[in-house]
Amino acid sequence: MIKVARKQILRASTPCTPSWYVKHSSTCSSKTLTHPTEESSKVLRHLEFIKPLQFQKGLQIQEKFVRAQLDMKALESKIRRKLDQLSVETNGASINEHEQKILGSILDMKPNPIILTFEFEPTYTGGKRSKKSLLDEDIRRFQNFIPKDQVKNKSPKFVQAERGGQVTFHGPGQVVAYLIMDLKSFKNFPAKCLVSAIEDSTIDTLKCAPQGEDKTPLDLQAIKTKETGVWVDEKNKIASIGVHVRRSITSHGVSINVNPDLSYMNSFTMCGLPDTRATSIHEQIQDSTCTTHDIAVTFVNKMAKKLGITTVERIQLDDIDVD
Repeated sequence: MIKVARKQILRASTPCTPSWYVKHSSTCSSKTLTHPTEESSKVLRHLEFIKPLQFQKGLQIQEKFVRAQLDMKALESKIRRKLDQLSVETNGASINEHEQKILGSILDMKPNPIILTFEFEPTYTGGKRSKKSLLDEDIRRFQNFIPKDQVKNKSPKFVQAERGGQVTFHGPGQVVAYLIMDLKSFKNFPAKCLVSAIEDSTIDTLKCAPQGEDKTPLDLQAIKTKETGVWVDEKNKIASIGVHVRRSITSHGVSINVNPDLSYMNSFTMCGLPDTRATSIHEQIQDSTCTTHDIAVTFVNKMAKKLGITTVERIQLDDIDVD
């Protein structure tokens, strides 16, 4: 059972059994994959941005939290080196109880794992694999694209992102979740297991997300294939995944299509997969009342379960100062 600490507005997802999928990871199961090994990682914080933001502002917010993790990691490493040096210089002597308490207080300041969820203004983003192959004319086509239905949206922008994968789209009607955490603060949890956890959490979300006042489960079946991401079948992709890891600190994550204008994605080759198309919750279940809020909250709760975390703290924000 996941405990949710109430900060502003929050909802708990309905527990359910993980849905089936095509491909299993060789080392990661679809249930709880790991557990926290540090006190700071026993609470997952969810910052839900409820108003559409520019994609670049989202990157700045993400980088602020990534930098906090990296700075603490550097401090922790420095302390460990000093202790090792002290042990060598004093023939195995260690710090006293008072000094140990001070050290523990410093290490307890390590940031909690955080998931940021956004809904962005229309943006095409390039991944590391497409960085060298994209031409200026390709970028102009993205920026000049006029969607089929959401014609009043702002013109798309193009941003090169430091994540894995190729070109993808972020925009209205889509949940983008960025996961910022220290992989080494969880038991046996390398990057490949993080990707598997994101895929499984997305599949569980599509199965269990609540709809309407009676909280009826969405019950949308989704699968894994040989390609990264989450699919409703071998040709129709409903969620894209791309992560980045620096010194075991993660960033980026997943985008889940709730009710976007699919022409943004299906008028181009997305994720380097020419024989596939994007789909969404509302295309698959046309009478669905599921919102981006429902998907964001459910995904975070499902991700907490995969990480072995029992407490989620959630707050809703319009924006945040990154200066």
